[in-house]
Amino acid sequence: MRKFKIPIYILMIFICISIGLWIWFDNVFYLFNFMYIGFLVSLGIFLLIKKYKYSRQVVQFGVGLYMLVYLGLICRENMQIEGFWYYLFMGVFQAAVIHYAVAKIIGPLLFGRGWCGYACWTAAVLDLLPYRMPENPSIKNFPLYGISCFQVLYYL
Repeated sequence: MRKFKIPIYILMIFICISIGLWIWFDNVFYLFNFMYIGFLVSLGIFLLIKKYKYSRQVVQFGVGLYMLVYLGLICRENMQIEGFWYYLFMGVFQAAVIHYAVAKIIGPLLFGRGWCGYACWTAAVLDLLPYRMPENPSIKNFPLYGISCFQVLYYL
């Protein structure tokens, strides 16, 4: 059970964020958005712990399709970098500002440098390319992810 502490912590953090933003902004979108993403990320980490080969792709396609189809096409949100600056200078807390704050700033601070690569649409497409892993890597003992606060919590 000890090895499943990290997915449980991540899910609990996303649930707290979703409930807090839902109450603060009185918008049910935040409740759905952060619970969905938190569930997918914690499911992916759970599957990674269980040594499921495609755990990362489950998260990447789940989050990527959600952002592309629901946020991009249905809600017509501009999730690109120009949408971030546009909404930020307007003083509006919209999807692009939330995305860049959580996925590009807070996420890597909390979860290490593997965060964006774990839930990034570009990385999902690149992972599908037929490149093999090198048999003799030039860099040995290189950590896959940077140190994060959840790795520190795991060892407590």
